[in-house]
Amino acid sequence: MCKLCNGTYVDKGGSGSLMFVQPCPNCGPMPDAVWEKHRADFKKRFEEVKRLVGKEVS
Repeated sequence: MCKLCNGTYVDKGGSGSLMFVQPCPNCGPMPDAVWEKHRADFKKRFEEVKRLVGKEVS
């Protein structure tokens, strides 16, 4: 696992009011397969919350 991004593929840095977010220079951008898995997991959790709440959530 990358020590810079901790496996998130995102490098966050800066100081004070200056912040930057960019792909990790060691790992590169997130692979499409990983991105699709994260997206599918999010959609599954979101649908579960909508079901539990019982009304439209946007």
